[in-house]
Amino acid sequence: MARTQSRSLPSLKFRFEADMVPQIRNALPRLAFRHERETPVEVFTEVPAAQGVPDLAAVRFAPEAITIRREFGVRPLTTDLEVRAVFAIGRSSLRVDELARLVGTSSNYMRRAVVPMLVELGWLHYGGGEVRRKPEARWVGKRVVTVEAKLRDWRAALSQARTQSRSADAAYMALERSAFGAFNSYLPQISNGGVGVLLVDRTSGRTEVAARPRRRPATATQVGKQLLAERCLDMVQRGTREGQIYPVFGRSQVPSEALHPKARDALAC
Repeated sequence: MARTQSRSLPSLKFRFEADMVPQIRNALPRLAFRHERETPVEVFTEVPAAQGVPDLAAVRFAPEAITIRREFGVRPLTTDLEVRAVFAIGRSSLRVDELARLVGTSSNYMRRAVVPMLVELGWLHYGGGEVRRKPEARWVGKRVVTVEAKLRDWRAALSQARTQSRSADAAYMALERSAFGAFNSYLPQISNGGVGVLLVDRTSGRTEVAARPRRRPATATQVGKQLLAERCLDMVQRGTREGQIYPVFGRSQVPSEALHPKARDALAC
């Protein structure tokens, strides 16, 4: 199988999994996204997904959606229930009781907690007992990729990457290259199961793609994908790409200086 390689980096040694993260982070936009130079790709660490916390999450944002949201004051969603509620509403109007039934919560909680928050964040119109999504409330995540990094424990990496595949367009496990022999015969099954494989050389730091994940239906990952993208956008607003800040996510506007230059240009339009 042909492998895509990143550029070689200075010689180094990996003692801990965290030592691999900078090498993967540098290579990820080139290896897991097409046309990386044309469209912004931001890479984050330790952002909680719908289930678990991937070591890395890379997001290609939609600058045009960010521009519109900023103009109309639409702020990030940061809980799974908020995202599921917006998806359940779609482009139609729903009674609050029906929305509660669709997302599996009580009508009282939906009416007293969820709907008021979504209205405050600029996502919904609410009146006459019905909710309707605002047209300017657009999703910002065009493509989301997650990575679970391990030095040698490929089975643990695979298990965690499978979990994160529910929140991404593509999920990868990354291992130190010398561990490849322990699982290379399983590579087709791993890939067909929806998980890709990255290998990081412990001497050069070079990262390569050993296998790409089989594509999953977009509908299977949309809620988790957009939740992760929303949380990443919330981190951008705070001017950071690192660290686990959930569950205390902010409700602030996007400072343009914290964005990728192309997204910043979109905000300036």
